[in-house]
Amino acid sequence: MIFNNKSLLLENDRIYLRRLCIEDITDEYVDGLNNPEVNKYLLNVRQYHQTRESVETYVNSNIESANSILFGIFLKETPRPLVGTVHVSGIDFFHYFASIGICLFAKRAWKKGYALQSITMLKEYLFESLGLHYLEAGVYAKNAKAITLFTNAGFSESYRMKDKFRHIDSFEEGISFAAVNQSFDMALLAGNYSSDQENQK
Repeated sequence: MIFNNKSLLLENDRIYLRRLCIEDITDEYVDGLNNPEVNKYLLNVRQYHQTRESVETYVNSNIESANSILFGIFLKETPRPLVGTVHVSGIDFFHYFASIGICLFAKRAWKKGYALQSITMLKEYLFESLGLHYLEAGVYAKNAKAITLFTNAGFSESYRMKDKFRHIDSFEEGISFAAVNQSFDMALLAGNYSSDQENQK
């Protein structure tokens, strides 16, 4: 598949996204994941103390995955380029959907528009190059910044999940955001379904 291309690069004049490698892992990355300000609304990261070994395992699992991509968010023209990650998971070429999530672990990169630029470039790639039809992203209802981010990136609230996610010492409401590819090639469905039916004979 296209998403297994190790040379995959998405960029604008300020940042670029490429598949994250083990060699990209920095102390700032690991330390950021353990920072309560950073991991406050991350579902899985804050469940365990993160180490270089645990981060390497996570990065490597995505390198080997057939249905996910872990992009690094890199700044141009700086000695410390890696500031975050954006994750695509559950890529499905029957239903043509995927889930996405983002983490800016470097606080020096906050409030500069990098998250919105990353989501916008990624959405364009997943819709126009991979040809997906539907993207979803889950956020805590309390996470106003994430709600603004996905709204500005062209996502709409799909539904709410009351008391679904644990947040420290309580259970909180979650929101599912979605974006639909209005230019999706519907002709893909006939070929996909026909092939699937043939394989079942």
